[in-house]
Amino acid sequence: MGNKCEEKIIFNGKTYVQTFFDDFDGDKLDDSKWSKCPEWQRQDYGGYWKDDCSYLKDSMLVVEARKDGDMLYSGAIRTKEKFYQGYGLYKFRFKAEKTTGCWYALWLMSETEEVIGGGAVGGAEIDIIEIISNDPAYSEDEKKYLNSAVHWDGYGKDHKTKASRHLIDDAFYDTWHEVTFEWTPEYYKAWLDDCATPFWDTTGMAEEYGGINTQPNYMKITAEFGKWGGKIDESVLPCHLYVDWVKVWKAE
Repeated sequence: MGNKCEEKIIFNGKTYVQTFFDDFDGDKLDDSKWSKCPEWQRQDYGGYWKDDCSYLKDSMLVVEARKDGDMLYSGAIRTKEKFYQGYGLYKFRFKAEKTTGCWYALWLMSETEEVIGGGAVGGAEIDIIEIISNDPAYSEDEKKYLNSAVHWDGYGKDHKTKASRHLIDDAFYDTWHEVTFEWTPEYYKAWLDDCATPFWDTTGMAEEYGGINTQPNYMKITAEFGKWGGKIDESVLPCHLYVDWVKVWKAE
């Protein structure tokens, strides 16, 4: 379980003050903090985000991906219109089941990401981690990884992105992990568990990432189907992402 009593912490020599906490206690999503994402079609396999694929169980958020008949469904929640923050420290405790044909993501979204010409400075999608289990673009020992990325200038012909891969193995799945993400005016950095070295670090690379986003973002926790996740294996469906808690702080 998460600990609410962390109003202030010291991280990387800076004092951070807590601005958001949810340990998903109870039997339903806290609608003062989260909403279900719209039930719309996603990606190239034609899967839909569906409300009943996001739910609480055993004091955890469960994000499910499944196939019903010929239809693909997955869960997605967000803090849009309820919680936004620009810069800060984000922590998620999560556990992912291994799957193929879909992926899970912990990410941030700006309301101004689709404004063209401002670079990522004026608004960006920030993917802290996307958990990829079977990317067909890579050889067998490189198919599984955490993808961290920034997207800006919309999703049409002007779309731009910069990403970084961090390879994982089968031991990563069905095990609890903590991801820590720090967003400052100078960089994005992300750490896994107690590792002292970030697996994603944009220090000195701001220009490659379209500049550092200055706009407040809301959080999203999702699963979705698509060819990027490899061929769908129905024998591993339904599959699930579990989130124990989410914590956010802002520099004092």
